Amino acid sequence: MNLTEFQRTVIFSALFVTGAAILILLGISLLSSPQPEASAQFNLTVSDHQVRITHTGGEPLECGKLAILVNGEVIAFPSVSSTECPWSIGESLVIPRSPIASAQAIRITYDEGKGPYEIMYSEIPGKASDTAIPKIPVLTPSALTLTSAPHSSPAPTSTPGIPSASFSASPRSGSVPLIVQFTDTSTGVPEEWTWSFGDGKGSTEEDPVHVYSTIGSFQVSLSVNNTYGAHTRIANGYINVTPAVGRDVFIEADRGGSVVPGGFLEFTVVSPAARMKIGGQVQELEPGDRIRLVVEGNGKGKISVQNGAILEYSFEEVSLYRDGQRIAEGSVREISVSGTEGFISSLRLVIPHGPGSVRLLEEGAPKPVPEPGSALVADSLQPGRDRMMILDCSRPDSTYFRGTANLIPI
Repeated sequence: MNLTEFQRTVIFSALFVTGAAILILLGISLLSSPQPEASAQFNLTVSDHQVRITHTGGEPLECGKLAILVNGEVIAFPSVSSTECPWSIGESLVIPRSPIASAQAIRITYDEGKGPYEIMYSEIPGKASDTAIPKIPVLTPSALTLTSAPHSSPAPTSTPGIPSASFSASPRSGSVPLIVQFTDTSTGVPEEWTWSFGDGKGSTEEDPVHVYSTIGSFQVSLSVNNTYGAHTRIANGYINVTPAVGRDVFIEADRGGSVVPGGFLEFTVVSPAARMKIGGQVQELEPGDRIRLVVEGNGKGKISVQNGAILEYSFEEVSLYRDGQRIAEGSVREISVSGTEGFISSLRLVIPHGPGSVRLLEEGAPKPVPEPGSALVADSLQPGRDRMMILDCSRPDSTYFRGTANLIPI
């Protein structure tokens, strides 16, 4: 079909108008869409007289756009800081802490001309709170699982926006090893999470589980970000881990016991030529490796440790971790580790109620079982003062244990 000059002119004009309208709509969309805010991560160190906040990741921050608020009051940019403008990775702000008995809430905002928004918030307890003795909760057998348990914490808001980091943890205190479930409760629909647990370890999971293997008071921080911006929350002295308090225990029962799934034995290899066979494959263990053996499945098996040497470790289902990384799983029948140090354990032995006698010694003295036929729970099984531990819960009608443990009343 031949088009007249007039018809061609009309078609070209319509195409031009349509294209221009599309470009205008795209421009409006780009102008109205939210632009990413500055993103940064921080670490906080508290001493008796000052708080040091170090820029540990993200973009440099212009000092003139920063505002620092302590307990809601704006303070001047600290002159004693080791910070050059812009505030970049590795540089620190130093904020005086006085009086030390008072709590401090430190808030840092950033303003790029569109209004200030929060990039960090930290709550620092007073000195009296720092030194308070934490209460140690009584754990139940189900508390020793290493998998994330369902929780009823409030879900983050479903409305996207500049995120505001917040979190909870359970438990927050207890004896080593302390297994803690962290839960993100941030608002603004974060897309990425960066956790620091205060012991040199971290995670990028939304709701991680972390095991504290050393005693102390630990600062926890969470940085969250999405396309709208980023925010960091730091809680000083948030987790408190106390020494394990175990006593030499001897148990001999005419009932079949088992280890609660998720319990582990952890140690550092100090001898050469260490090895174990797991899932049919031999794993060579080098001096300096931090090894964690996690019992899975039905928890029926044997362990023998003498003078730091692991002579036997036999279970049907085991997960092997080296330096925090899971490297193998399966049944274990062979192990040869002649030298170890730094034992910690979350192994929990449960001997259920039922018929059959139980003989129980604590610190060498006979200890009555609370009620004939009642259940018995021993927690944190590990070598005793004589550096010996023997556990045999492999049979359906007998259980034997010798070592250090905490007897749990039930």
